[in-house]
Amino acid sequence: MLNPSNFYKLRLNIVNINYKKIKINYNFLNHKYIIFINNEKLNNLKNYLLEKNILSFFLKDFYIKCLFNLPSFSFLRNGNFLCIFINDTISFINIIKNLNNKQFFYSYNNCLSNIIINSEILKEYEKYNMNYIYIQFILKKIKIKIILLFLFFLISLIKCIK
Repeated sequence: MLNPSNFYKLRLNIVNINYKKIKINYNFLNHKYIIFINNEKLNNLKNYLLEKNILSFFLKDFYIKCLFNLPSFSFLRNGNFLCIFINDTISFINIIKNLNNKQFFYSYNNCLSNIIINSEILKEYEKYNMNYIYIQFILKKIKIKIILLFLFFLISLIKCIK
């Protein structure tokens, strides 16, 4: 039988976990840019983020399993990640400059990128200036729409043949 003090501790733990999930979910939904970096020797970056008052935290396996559908986000399976939440493009570029050729993922308006190195983004940023990130995701959405249209026409063609 549960002791009343153990029951309250268990209940407090559940409330604490639910509050953290809600807080993490809120941050994922309300920030334009989110950078996911594997947790490897990030002391300089963490100090930079603290100096600039940029929201970041380490996302542990437990919260990854609770927040994400793992077959869709299989890259998140391996260990803990530092998640950096940013709202403006200039801060995003400044943080990327401090990553020193580390591989990372980033999200812009809930569209996830492939794994990338900071030098690639910086090179394209210098080429297209602020519009690079917008262009990249607009092109991705156009490709998806073209594929969906192609599949629709293919299905229509198959139905007409039958």
